[in-house]
Amino acid sequence: MRKVFAILDIETLTDARLAFDIAWILKDSKGNTLESHNYLVSEIAETPFAEILIRRDSFMKNKSQFYMDGMAFNSFEIASLMHISNEFHAAAGRYNAKIVMCAYNAKFDYSVLNDNMNAYYGIDFFADDVEIVDIMTMALATICDTNKFVRWCQLTNHVTAKGNVQTNAETVYAYLTRDSDFVEAHHALADCEIEADIYFKARKYRKKHHKQFANPVFACKEWKKVQARK
Repeated sequence: MRKVFAILDIETLTDARLAFDIAWILKDSKGNTLESHNYLVSEIAETPFAEILIRRDSFMKNKSQFYMDGMAFNSFEIASLMHISNEFHAAAGRYNAKIVMCAYNAKFDYSVLNDNMNAYYGIDFFADDVEIVDIMTMALATICDTNKFVRWCQLTNHVTAKGNVQTNAETVYAYLTRDSDFVEAHHALADCEIEADIYFKARKYRKKHHKQFANPVFACKEWKKVQARK
């Protein structure tokens, strides 16, 4: 069966582990964009306490105004998590294809969306037969697994306090674009764009990789192999 690739990202109210901003870009196997979607979750956005929740969340502090302005000027489509889940899966019928959900650190997106959906409606967000690909695992096994990547990280100070080279989406995209000052927006749709670029770049390596979650990353053998190049 034909496959379509949904490059998905979510932004959360991290303190409460609640999905708030959800987006995905649907691509065909050649990387052509078929459609894109971006929603704010109504279970949060339409509560009387939405502004308080957003402004007080530790992860949202630096971007709360972006969301508040977007809601004030109707820049976002606001929908229930149930509607968002239905829209995600509806693509399979529209394209007569199997959906492959692709996300950077996919375990986080997968577990948060399923947990939230169960809390609101008692069912999972993702269908049982949805295929999941962790873009992080792919990137670690391909783009990051080179001396060139490791040297670039060291030269541009993309290293952790412990001296490990950074392998998050922001760093990998900065490496691909040779823009060492690149800063990820941490808005769902914008992050989908860079993660799609990483995913299709990694696919070009045609390197077999294990389809597992890279979480926690330090326990992932692909990550350990990259760090061993230091």
